[in-house]
Order: sequence, then C-alpha cells, then structure tokens
Amino acid sequence: MAKRIMIIEDDVIELNRFSLLLDLKGFEVCPLSHSYRFLTEVSRCNPDLIMLDSALSEIDSTLITRTLKSLDHVRNIPVVLIAGKNHEQYTYAYNTAEKGNLDEVKTADIYSLIKDIELKMAS
Repeated sequence: MAKRIMIIEDDVIELNRFSLLLDLKGFEVCPLSHSYRFLTEVSRCNPDLIMLDSALSEIDSTLITRTLKSLDHVRNIPVVLIAGKNHEQYTYAYNTAEKGNLDEVKTADIYSLIKDIELKMAS
C-alpha cells in the first residue's frame, strides 16, 4: 500500500506541483488548498506525513501544527513545514512527535526536497 502524504498549500500552482511530483514517486496524495478544513481532511486522509506551507492566507500554520500535535490520533504524524519558497529553492524543516520542535532545517530545490521526503518515508 502506498504511503499517504497530505499537502496543505493555498497556492494552487505549488499544490499541483507537489501533488504531481509525489504522485509520480508512488505516494498517495491528499491535496488541501483550503487550510481551514485541515481537521476534517486529516481524519479523512489519515496521512503518514503532512506537508504544510508556513505562509497560509486562511489560517496560521503554527496554529495548525499545534492543533495537530495536541490531538492523540494525529500527534505522531511528522509535519514538513515549508518556510521559504521561490519556486527554485525551498527552506523546510521537520516537526516530529519525538522532539516536538522543528529540526533538520534545510534549503534545497524541489527535487531534493521530494527525495528527502522519500528517504524520510522509507525509514
């Protein structure tokens, strides 16, 4: 069974870009462009990993992360917070249940980001 990744991104071009690349890598993708629906959709999708844009227009990504980490049924899902993007380079960090904070902050192109997610999902 394919691993599931939920993408919370209000930029539809970025959402489609990530969705397509992850789908081509064999992941099942749950795209979400309306961040205010994250609680309903995370329960429906039941993802193995969540990609979250840090600059959402509808709801603060910090609130989403804190809410996710406070709920027993989704607390252990790793979150990749994508903080900086210019369509060529992305700055991102993982938020894991074990540490409860951001770690492994990196800057890379989209293909390296996707490769990093592949490696993270394989372990």
